[in-house]
Amino acid sequence: MSFSYTLFLALLLLAPGLGLWAGLRAGERSELISQAPEKPGSTFSLLVIVFGALFGHILLSALFALQAGICQWSEHCFALGFDPNVYRVILTNGRSAGTPSDGAFLSWFVSLLLPALIVGFVAYRASGWRWVRDLREASGFGWLKRWVDLARPANSFIIAYVVTTLEHDGSNVAYEGIVENIALDDNRAIKMLVLSNCDRFLVRISADKVERIDAEHAPIPLIQLEAGNFVNVALEVFEDVDAPADPRTAPDLVVTGE
Repeated sequence: MSFSYTLFLALLLLAPGLGLWAGLRAGERSELISQAPEKPGSTFSLLVIVFGALFGHILLSALFALQAGICQWSEHCFALGFDPNVYRVILTNGRSAGTPSDGAFLSWFVSLLLPALIVGFVAYRASGWRWVRDLREASGFGWLKRWVDLARPANSFIIAYVVTTLEHDGSNVAYEGIVENIALDDNRAIKMLVLSNCDRFLVRISADKVERIDAEHAPIPLIQLEAGNFVNVALEVFEDVDAPADPRTAPDLVVTGE
């Protein structure tokens, strides 16, 4: 495959936007909700990358302008054998570069890397701000955001009741456990659940009732359930009213339903 200078330059110029996107994605990680995959050709992601790239280049251009102003004001600047302003070099097709040395290429690449690092770091830090988090979660979690907000306090947790497609003696096998992780697909539907301290039981549906059949057995410490293996899911938020500790580690819980 031949080298494409245009593609290489485009990726370098988009680096701040990619840094913004990566910083937001890294900062939005949640122990409860796994990140949903980006939709192919997402207009929102494209806007984030484009405006992030513009913001990063505006920032670096301002730094170059500030540096030039300080040089003119102080009249104490280092004389270089090349033009340090990488934007002027790119826009003039290298005519302002002078005689480039190895240090010139190092300076230009570092200049293009700097806004990507700054924008990515700012985006990572900003992802923890409440208003940014609310916007991100409203977009990413959809209908599940209300349950995430209810379960966010340390003494709250979500119980899931999952009826699977596995059958036994005409009944469906079901599970009840504390939700450790939920993964969503690009339509914001549940595609995977991880439950801890999980109880297993049978659900028998007849013409006039839905019957739960329990049996004595040890709880399952951890189980992962895929969407293709369950019929439906019910979620319920509980609060441990006595202990502020993590409910996942408490041996005996006194709970009240939300």
